[in-house]
Amino acid sequence: MKLTAKLDDVQAAAARCLRDGRCTYGSWPENRTLCPLYQHNPSFTFSGGGYLFLILALQDKKIDFGASVAEFAFSCAGCLACDANCNLIRCYQPYAGITDIIRLLRSEAVRRGLVPAGARKVQEQVKSRGHALELTGKVAKANSILFAGPETDGAAIKLLEKIGRPSARLAEKGYSLSTIYELGFWEELGPFVEAAWAKMKPLKDKDFIFVSPHLQDFIVNRFPELLPDYTPVNARHISQVLAGAFRDGRLKSKNTGNVKVSYHDPCYLGRGLKIYDAPRDVLAALEGVELVEMARNREDSFCCGAGVMGDYIPGLSEDTARERLKEFEATGAELLVTACARCREAFRRVMPARERQRVRDLTEFVEERTQ
Repeated sequence: MKLTAKLDDVQAAAARCLRDGRCTYGSWPENRTLCPLYQHNPSFTFSGGGYLFLILALQDKKIDFGASVAEFAFSCAGCLACDANCNLIRCYQPYAGITDIIRLLRSEAVRRGLVPAGARKVQEQVKSRGHALELTGKVAKANSILFAGPETDGAAIKLLEKIGRPSARLAEKGYSLSTIYELGFWEELGPFVEAAWAKMKPLKDKDFIFVSPHLQDFIVNRFPELLPDYTPVNARHISQVLAGAFRDGRLKSKNTGNVKVSYHDPCYLGRGLKIYDAPRDVLAALEGVELVEMARNREDSFCCGAGVMGDYIPGLSEDTARERLKEFEATGAELLVTACARCREAFRRVMPARERQRVRDLTEFVEERTQ
């Protein structure tokens, strides 16, 4: 989606919606609900298709673009379930999925100064802190670049050292590009993307290893749309690197006790990047670890709710996280492992303090159980 796009550009695509509900549920025959909005209120309005009809109503001037519309625009979790299950909308210009069209609706709210309170704090910090990439380490000797987000990546660095993979570190400073894009702050985004690519371009022959699925998805799937001179980089998620290291014997497990775990597929690692097997292969390689799947998993995974920034439905983000945690508890597993810092924090936020360490980051969990 071009950063200069307007709602007029997606009107024809939005009008193609068949109202068949495919944007809300997963694979046959279970057809489990995947859309967090629809999970909360099973009606067409609270679905990807509902957003499309909202855009049509705005364009036809049947409703005014006010604060409630903005709150609703920012209440989408951005979980990509609608894009994974409805291919119709993407077939029409501008060939964007429903999620990106909702982000366009957010960007229009931003242009009008209608930013909900939760997102407004981020907007102010984006303007004050901006975005930059900082390169550290011995680049000439490195065969890979660890692309680190604002979240801690200490475990990833230790694991790369264990497997003998010389890596420099490219870290985001300020707000992540993916966050700026997802929240519709597109006016600021363009220069940040160009500056980031200028920093990455001289390094493009090296492997880029990502810890954040959101950042990897943004660079792999959005840079080609936003940068005329973009050429693909060799991008791998840390789980793929670790799975390969276990297979060729460069990373070895140590048994620190038996534990039953369940794995939560992050939306952007799974539906965004189609990486489902690598994290499970890593967990399978750890001695004493038994994986028990939740009912909704892989492409039918249910969202953690971290992307909800509007308050049209008060508490939707927390309710979505609790819904997923109920599914985790039903497995009988002791630990919930995920490969996304946003998911980890969304779950921990709604758990009692004494329970929070039951939600673990994949890299931290693997680093503790390897030698």
